[in-house]
Amino acid sequence: MKAGNFNVISVSMDDAVVLYPQGYLNNLAGESLVRECDRFVETGTRKVVLNFGKTDFVNSIGVSLLLGIIERVRKCGGTLCFSNLSGSHKDTFEMLGITKYILVFDREEEALEHLKGPAK
Repeated sequence: MKAGNFNVISVSMDDAVVLYPQGYLNNLAGESLVRECDRFVETGTRKVVLNFGKTDFVNSIGVSLLLGIIERVRKCGGTLCFSNLSGSHKDTFEMLGITKYILVFDREEEALEHLKGPAK
């Protein structure tokens, strides 16, 4: 799914989905990421990994939309992991308190390994 200079690729893996936001995560881009995440959550996926390895920048509206994703996944009893965060993304998410509500992994593979058990 594309929104301007932003792209979201999703890959289903067993009972989990990995979303790859790519580019500048702003209002339009964030909305496409929310829609893509909702598409999986609405069909029963409860284990979600957001791999930020190709996300250039997240603005304040992008952060707000990420908070919406966190709320949706938590509300359905799911587990949300962020992986492949740059140092600045990780620092920003920690400063904003977002990391209290998600699991953070250095690599996508670590997040998927953690999710192999039942949703937490």
